[in-house]
Amino acid sequence: MKKLVIGLSVGIILLAAVLLLEYYTDWDILIQEHFFDRANNRWKIYPALHKQLSVIFYSGLKNLLIFTAVICLAWLSASIHYRRLRADNKPFLIMLLSIIFVPTIVAGAKYITNVYCPYQLDIYNGLYPFVRIIDSYPLDFIQPKPGRCFPAGHATAGFAFMALFYCFKTTWKRWAGLTTGLTLGWMASIYQMYRGQHFLSHSVFSMVASFMVIMAINYIVGRLLTRQKMTNR
Repeated sequence: MKKLVIGLSVGIILLAAVLLLEYYTDWDILIQEHFFDRANNRWKIYPALHKQLSVIFYSGLKNLLIFTAVICLAWLSASIHYRRLRADNKPFLIMLLSIIFVPTIVAGAKYITNVYCPYQLDIYNGLYPFVRIIDSYPLDFIQPKPGRCFPAGHATAGFAFMALFYCFKTTWKRWAGLTTGLTLGWMASIYQMYRGQHFLSHSVFSMVASFMVIMAINYIVGRLLTRQKMTNR
C-alpha cells in the first residue's frame, strides 16, 4: 500500500505540473507548430494521407489491443474453468484489466473536460477559440458542441501496454515491457499530433494517468490473489 500511495502521489504531482506548464507557458503551441504545414495551411498528416497510414498507426493499434485482450481472456477463462487461477495468472489479469480500464478511465475523462483539439481551434483555422485546459471560455462564446480532446484518447491504447512492467519478474523484462508500452503510446501520440488531434500536454497527461491506473490495478490484483491463496489453504 505504501508504494501505491507514493506512486499515486508522484503521479498527481506530475499531472499538476503538466497542467501548470500548459497554463503558464506556450510550450504546447510552440511544439505543435512543427506539425502544422503553414505553407499549405493543413496538418502534415492530412485526411488523404491518414487513410493510407491509419491501418498501422490508428486501427492497427486498436486491433493489437483487441487481440491482446482476447488472448488474456481466453487464458483466464481456461484457468477459471479448470479451477486453477493462481499467482501465475496475475500477468494476464493485470494486462486484461489494464486494456479495459486504462482507455475507459483516462480516455473517458475527455467527455467531461470540454477541451477542443488543435485542428478545431482558430489559431489553426478552426472555429473555436484557443483556451487553456484549466481556463474558462469567453463569456460570449456559444459552444455548438463540447470539446472531446483532453486527455488524449487514442494514445491510451498504446499506454495500456505499460502494464507489461508488472507482468514479468526479472528487471530487464519489466523495463522492456514498460518501454514497449511507452513506444506504442508515443507512436500513437505523435501520429495524432501530426493530424492536429492533440497537443503534447494531452498525451503527457494521458501517459502519467494511464500508469497511475495500472499501478492501482497491479495492487488490487495482487491483494485479490493473495486473499484467494489464503482462503484455499
